[in-house]
Amino acid sequence: MLALLEGQGLGVEYQPIVEVASGNIIGHEALARFRGADGRNLPPERVFCALHDSPLSLFQLELKIKKLQILQAPESGLLFLNIDQDAFATFLDEACHPLVELLAGHPRAVVEIIENSSISDAQVSIAMLGRFGSAGIPMALDDIGARDSLVSLDVLARVDYLKLARDWLNRLSGPHDRPLLHSLLDFARQSGKAVVLEGVETAEHLQLARRLGIGLVQGYLFRPRFVQVWAPPAHRQEQAGALA
Repeated sequence: MLALLEGQGLGVEYQPIVEVASGNIIGHEALARFRGADGRNLPPERVFCALHDSPLSLFQLELKIKKLQILQAPESGLLFLNIDQDAFATFLDEACHPLVELLAGHPRAVVEIIENSSISDAQVSIAMLGRFGSAGIPMALDDIGARDSLVSLDVLARVDYLKLARDWLNRLSGPHDRPLLHSLLDFARQSGKAVVLEGVETAEHLQLARRLGIGLVQGYLFRPRFVQVWAPPAHRQEQAGALA
C-alpha cells in the first residue's frame, strides 16, 4: 500500500463508450488498475477497501489516480471518471475541493457517481452534484439497477447520463423488470439524458440495446479497443522532472 501511495504500480484502463447507431467511440471510462511489487495485478476494490479506514490516504491515492487518468487520456472524446465517495467526503467541507479544481480544468470530463448503498452515500452524492455541477462538469449516475444498490431520486433527476448496470441483461424476464426499464428509458428521453448500457459482452447484448433504443453501450464486446497504461516507476518520474 505504501508503494501505491508513492505512485508505484499505478495504472489506468480506458474502456470505450460506443454509439450503437454508428459504432463510433464517443468517449472512454477511465478505470484504476494496480500492481503489486511482484508484478501481479491487484483487484481495485481490494485496494480501495483497504484504505477506507484512513481517509487522507484514500484521498491521496484517488487524487494520484485521477491525475494519471487525465494525463494519459485519449486525445478526443469524453472522459468518464469515477469518484470514490469516501475520498470526496474527506474534503467535503473545504471551500476549494482539490478534486473539483482538478476536473474543472479538463473540458471533456464527466464525473460518475456510483449508485448509493446507504443514506449517507446519497447525501455525499447530492453534495458531489452540487460541487461538480457548480463547476460546470457533467455528471453520470453509475450502476443503476444493480441488485445491491439504492436509487436517490434527487440524484437520478439531476445527472446528465444514466449508466445502466449489467444486471439488466439478466433480469428482463420478470413481470416488473421490463416495464421498469422502459419507464427509466422514457424518463431519460423526456428529460434529455443520455443512456449507457454497461456489461455488453455479446452481439446479442448489442442487438438488445438497439431494440430498446439505448444510444450508448460499454463492455467486453469492445475489449480489443481497450487501452491500458501504466505509470512509470517513481524514480523515473523524479528523473523526468529533474530533466524538465
